[in-house]
Amino acid sequence: MPLPKLSEKQVDQFARFVSSYIAEQQAAFGKRAQPIPAELVLRVNPFFPADVLSTVKVVQGRAPEPGFYTLLRMMGIRNAPAFQEMAGITFQDVVVHGEPLSLALLFHELEHLGLDGFASRYVRGFLSGGSYEEIPLEKQAYELEDRFASNPSAAFSVEDDVKQRIRLNQL
Repeated sequence: MPLPKLSEKQVDQFARFVSSYIAEQQAAFGKRAQPIPAELVLRVNPFFPADVLSTVKVVQGRAPEPGFYTLLRMMGIRNAPAFQEMAGITFQDVVVHGEPLSLALLFHELEHLGLDGFASRYVRGFLSGGSYEEIPLEKQAYELEDRFASNPSAAFSVEDDVKQRIRLNQL
């Protein structure tokens, strides 16, 4: 079933809802989050700026469903990402992982850090693609995760890749 067409005002409102949710969860999970284990930092260091890796914290847990999901369902949007089922999710500088923290999961979640307008890009990507799997930010994250997994010793800059895709209007 196709997603309903939302007005620009509605899209902006949902992006603000997502931004607020991210900030709330960052504050809640951040209280018990710990630095990334040193052995994992060493493995991802060639791909991410050191200042980013030194500030990110990780914590095991499950994110609750956002309160605004009730409104989404009332509008006919029933396939929003199920946060409680996700292997991991990034809230600003806090990575919450529902599964044991693997190198691949950490790499994927680190890709979502520090992107200006993340909530708006995520919401717009979901609405234009119609599903979690079609969100450009997720497609990019899985693509770079696969690139990393296929050759973890071939360093590349995730930050440069993100900037390039933004310039090309792909995110």
